[in-house]
Amino acid sequence: MRAAPKRILALLAAALALSGCRGTDIKISSGTSPESGITLDLPSEVTTSEPVFESAAEEDTPPESKPAEPEAAPEPVEEFSLPEEFYLEMSGLIERYGLNPGCDGTESCSCRPEYEEIDAEGNVTRPRDRIAAIYYRDLLSGYEYVLNPGAHFPVASTVKIPFCTLIYRKLSAGALDPGQTLTYEERHYFGGTGDIVKGDFGQQFSISELLTLAITVSDNVAYEMLKDIQPWDEFSSFLSENGCPHEEDSRLSKQKICAESAGAYARILAGYLINTDDEFSETFRQDLLKTRLKMLKSDWNIYRKYGWTGFSLHDIAYVEAPRPYVLAVLTNFSGEQDGDFEFFAEVSSIVEKFSQPQISDE
Repeated sequence: MRAAPKRILALLAAALALSGCRGTDIKISSGTSPESGITLDLPSEVTTSEPVFESAAEEDTPPESKPAEPEAAPEPVEEFSLPEEFYLEMSGLIERYGLNPGCDGTESCSCRPEYEEIDAEGNVTRPRDRIAAIYYRDLLSGYEYVLNPGAHFPVASTVKIPFCTLIYRKLSAGALDPGQTLTYEERHYFGGTGDIVKGDFGQQFSISELLTLAITVSDNVAYEMLKDIQPWDEFSSFLSENGCPHEEDSRLSKQKICAESAGAYARILAGYLINTDDEFSETFRQDLLKTRLKMLKSDWNIYRKYGWTGFSLHDIAYVEAPRPYVLAVLTNFSGEQDGDFEFFAEVSSIVEKFSQPQISDE
């Protein structure tokens, strides 16, 4: 994969901003979030384009343990929009895969993609609809495309993106010791993916080791252990401040995710990687490049993390392209049907086809 020209990354550092959730399908928008770690001035105009179609400590974190905020940078105003052909191809893709029947594309949409209707005898009377939601944002202009923002899915392992990013921010600020060791105890046990669960209680790992395991192999026990040094209340507030206003998207138990919150996850990740250049951000970058199940794709460096349960298959990414962008695709796919993984690649292809101009590497 190629890296974006340095001049584009410098421009991006001056243009990126985090914004709150919104409920329209497709939009050009911009905003600021002073708690985001990226403090930038943005134009106030918002133009809407026409649509075509999971125990944590309860104590507060001392003020000195919070990461420092980067200084604001001047923000170049850019105009950008996706052409009509983008919307036509995306609409055709959704139709070809038979997705989103009955979804009205608004924040009040009542579709519940993890459920199917079952009668008293346990027979399925109505199969679960195949649902997908998409979030795209051009980071130089703030232009957004959001499909099906009303659908909320099980969060799966995508929550490890902002959770690990917050800890990495503290490491970069010197608020945590990367060599601090944590011990695997019975209370940390969690099934599913990972390596730690294959060993015995009493194993010890440094914070740095746990972060790498949480990202590269989506280690669930590593994630549970890291909760000992990252209070959930603080993390929940961090999510809300950075674009996840829905309570179900930040709660500890049975956490959910929608397209707008997935976009916030991606922007949190991009913000740290763009604004931070140290050993910790470089380790994070390399781990994100190694993470499994490469569903979203790009010709450029793509920093991504998937999430997968029996009834949700997601992928969220920051793409270091000539026009850097973030992309999130959420589905209720099982991963067992034809096209479940190919869909992500096809969305990637359409986005990159229409979002990237011919920019010289000079």
